[in-house]
Amino acid sequence: MLQHSASPSPSFRMGNPEVLARYGYVSVRLCLLTMVIALAAGRLAGQSVERLQARADSLLREWRRANALADMVDSLNHTRAAGGTDTISVGALRIVTNPSPARLREAAARAWPVIDSLYGSEAQQLAQRPYLIAPYDPDTNSPKPMRRGAIQVPWDQDVASLAMLLLTTVPIGRPDRALQDWLGGSVQPIIHPVQAGAAVYVQLVTAPSQAARSCFLGAISDCRNALALGESPDPLQQWYPSAGERRALVFRSFAEYFGYSDHGARKPALQSCGAGSDSACTELLRSLPPEALPRPLTYDARAALVHLALRLGGRAAYHRLVGRPGAPIADRLAGAAGVSVDSLVAQWRSEILAARPAPVTLPPWGPWAALGWTAVFAVCALRSSRWRVS
Repeated sequence: MLQHSASPSPSFRMGNPEVLARYGYVSVRLCLLTMVIALAAGRLAGQSVERLQARADSLLREWRRANALADMVDSLNHTRAAGGTDTISVGALRIVTNPSPARLREAAARAWPVIDSLYGSEAQQLAQRPYLIAPYDPDTNSPKPMRRGAIQVPWDQDVASLAMLLLTTVPIGRPDRALQDWLGGSVQPIIHPVQAGAAVYVQLVTAPSQAARSCFLGAISDCRNALALGESPDPLQQWYPSAGERRALVFRSFAEYFGYSDHGARKPALQSCGAGSDSACTELLRSLPPEALPRPLTYDARAALVHLALRLGGRAAYHRLVGRPGAPIADRLAGAAGVSVDSLVAQWRSEILAARPAPVTLPPWGPWAALGWTAVFAVCALRSSRWRVS
């Protein structure tokens, strides 16, 4: 049975619910804005321009959080006015939802161990960051429940799908920008680890980068380069050191862009690159914004490294990882794992090699079946009228 949320406050019970649902969030926003302005006014005097800028950025982040909180309060007020909410609690995981037959508690029981093992002690912040889910009846034409910021799902969705939803939308606090930029997103549970590991194995074998291929052969320093853990000022030379790699990168990923950008101004350089001019290829790639240069390995490879570090480091690993926003990513991963970065990368490589996809084996009759079908298609083709002599 779902656990009902706390009863409304006295002011809610005494007032008109519809009015409170409509205007309650406004007072929350005004109160939060007033607090932020008062805090800023009391601390700005006498500070340098740099400190003022840093403080302004911090206040902006706090205001966004306050705005999100006010949105949630607004949504909950509307929900209460419309008939109440349920709060599901499993561990530190909280789900605020409208009453329905949806099997959210069972889904939460599946998702919580995965979330807890990944984020460790930091998973406790989910007690203050609930999911907001609005199940609806898929077999009726009545309007769906409208909840600001809520995830709408049909209430007959199976438990596995609901658990997948919870794992892919964990409302954990986002890490710092440097970690997100390196990883390519937030730290999230890996839903299908076996398939993800096999995909990274294929990347190591097929990536058009010498660093990735050397990593596959056992060069740990090249594994660091392929994972973008190096601090090189020239990532193009670090990731794609040969002329053939740079030419392949231009035509595999950016041929259309260079051919039509700036009204075709770069088309001559693209043609020179295709004719074998490495300087033209290099010039084209260096004209890209730094973040546009593809890394040798994708998000899946870096996510596997992060998950390994968190698994080795224990329950405080994620806290250590996000607690040093100014440190190099390699040092942060090593600190989270409690081992050197080379040891971490070497174990990552071993696990990726162990995840090699199983080769496809044909049954003994497979080649004969293929020959038989080839003969059938050949006979059908020869009987076609286009091959007949009139």
